[in-house]
Amino acid sequence: MLSIEEIKDLDEKELLEKLYGKKLDTKNNILEYIEISNILKQDGIQKEIIENTYDLINESIDKMKSKVKPNTIMFLQNKLKDQFRKVIIIKQEPKIDNTFIKFFKRAYPEGKRNRSFTYVLIDNSKISSEQIWTTLTYINRECIKQHLYLLSDEKKDIIDMMQKLINKRDIKYINQMKSMDKLLRILNVKIIDDNNGWFYFN
Repeated sequence: MLSIEEIKDLDEKELLEKLYGKKLDTKNNILEYIEISNILKQDGIQKEIIENTYDLINESIDKMKSKVKPNTIMFLQNKLKDQFRKVIIIKQEPKIDNTFIKFFKRAYPEGKRNRSFTYVLIDNSKISSEQIWTTLTYINRECIKQHLYLLSDEKKDIIDMMQKLINKRDIKYINQMKSMDKLLRILNVKIIDDNNGWFYFN
C-alpha cells in the first residue's frame, strides 16, 4: 500500500496505475477501484488528488454508457458518490428541470417504464417519436382536464420536443399534433404546412 508521501507525488492516472494497474472499462474494475480509493480518506491527502481521482472514475463511468445498461451507470455513479461524499463536495452540473421530461415521467408511471425510459432520463436526446407522442398526449389531456397554465420557459421545452417530432417528417404524428387544439392554443403556436412537405411553427 502506498504511503501518504508517495501519493502526494502522483497524479490521478499514476495513482490508478500504482494502486490498481487495470483500465477502468468494466463494471467490476470500476467497483474495485472505487473500493481501493478508500485510501484517499486518510488525513494528509491533498484535496486535488482526491478531486481528480473522483473525476477520473466519473469520466470512466461516462464512457461506458454505450456498452452497459443505464441502470448500471446510475448504480456506479451512486457508488462513486457514496465513497467520496464525506471527502469532497460532489461536483455536479446544475440540473435544470425540463418541463417536457417532467410530463414524460408522469406519462410513464411505475409499471410502464422500460430500459428506453431510463435512457431518456440520462440523455434526453435518446427520446423516441413514440415517447414524444405519448407525452404530448398526456400533456394535451392535462390541458383539457385542468386548464393547464404554462410559463414561457415551460412552453419552450414542450415546443422544442414538438419541433423534434416535426423534423422527423412523420405525417402521422404531425397530423395528430395539429389536432391538439387545446395544447396548441396554450402554447400559442400553429403547425403550418408549406406545401412542399415541410412543416413549421407559426
